[in-house]
Amino acid sequence: MTDGELEELFFDELEANVGKIFAGKVEKIVPGLGAAFVKIGKGKGSFLKLNELCSTYKHLVLEGQELKEGMKLLVQMKKEPTESKGAQVTTCIGIAERFVVIFPFKKVTGVSKKIKSAEERKRLKEIALKLRKKHDMGVVIRTAAEGVDEQEIEKNFLEARRRWEQILEDFRKARTPKVLYEENPLERVVKEKLNSKIDRVVYNQREILKILEKYLRHLPKKPTLEFVEGDPFEKFQIYDKIKKLSARVVPLRSGGNIVIDRLEALTVIDVNSESDTTGEDQEELALKTNLEAAEEIVRQVKLRNIGGMILVDFIKLKESENREKLLKFMKQLVKKDSSQMEVLGFTNLGLLEIVRRRTSKSLESIFFTKCPVCSGTGKVIAQKLLLKKIVSDIKKITDHSEIVLKVHPNMSGYKDELERVGKNSGKKIKVEFNWPDPNSYDITAKKGGA
Repeated sequence: MTDGELEELFFDELEANVGKIFAGKVEKIVPGLGAAFVKIGKGKGSFLKLNELCSTYKHLVLEGQELKEGMKLLVQMKKEPTESKGAQVTTCIGIAERFVVIFPFKKVTGVSKKIKSAEERKRLKEIALKLRKKHDMGVVIRTAAEGVDEQEIEKNFLEARRRWEQILEDFRKARTPKVLYEENPLERVVKEKLNSKIDRVVYNQREILKILEKYLRHLPKKPTLEFVEGDPFEKFQIYDKIKKLSARVVPLRSGGNIVIDRLEALTVIDVNSESDTTGEDQEELALKTNLEAAEEIVRQVKLRNIGGMILVDFIKLKESENREKLLKFMKQLVKKDSSQMEVLGFTNLGLLEIVRRRTSKSLESIFFTKCPVCSGTGKVIAQKLLLKKIVSDIKKITDHSEIVLKVHPNMSGYKDELERVGKNSGKKIKVEFNWPDPNSYDITAKKGGA
């Protein structure tokens, strides 16, 4: 949180599967897709790109054999499954520690882009090259390694390598698809996010302190640790803030708002101003509102964990200079996102196109399920149309004189019309407004005196 506002939100449910390492089994190979489907547990088969099978992997895991159905594979989850697709897995295994990520099958070296000092980047690059040459595996130096001495970084590397060796041993013993390695979600968040820019850490379980202390040792500037009894989400009104994340309309400080609509293939965000921005003297107001909206859009996309294609309809700007200013500002904002968010630019229709890579579930998929009434459309049948269907069905009943009609309470405004239907058809009709589904109704026909 920054100044009382949520910046990022993590749930065990969101972070539970990405990064897990599995012993899997090849179910099907599809050459046309250049892919294989791998069983890693219950549910749909996971998708694996065949071009990831490098020579080192084939030697260590496949023992020199060509891939075939029924074969055992060592894979890591790259992307969570969705309602329509299975998970995406990779053979490019990465083992992350505090200062390094090691890649047993890739001979890569790298340094986090977030480390800006040229001198420090050079130092860390040399350490990475030494480790790769000495241990014959890829290594990327993480942001947390900035300012940390070489001995500590190598020690951290060796911890990651020991973990890898244990995973490989467990894989060779595995006979059925199973999880070989999963990281504590809380420890993962602490490892990824704890840094010297954080002023205060609030926790409510004593065992969490051990995890915090483990990663605080190497921070030059340590945050204040505060233990609280009870639920910190309640104390800091976080539940109320989370509830607002389900809102379609998000207000801006200036009085305008942004409207977020999640569709099957993309997310559309519309920016609205409280004031009229059509006059020539309103260009400055439109730019100011757009810049404010840009900050809120990036914040909402991160908090809601929205991925895929995102189109933003900003308030129209007449001056190309202002459009360029907005584009540049947006590109600066997305750099703060730990996921890969890229601003592609304005389309011919003036919509800003953004792409964001998401590996875990969106907040929407965690908080909500598809409505059983409207099937996720957000709409129900118009009452007048439903009334016509009821009239048609009642007219078809010829051998009964009494009818009990059950409809949803939203039809209560049509009570007179419904009773009139009975009179016009020569039937006694009793209307009950207790039917749970606004898209349907129930008709029970009885013979007179029954």
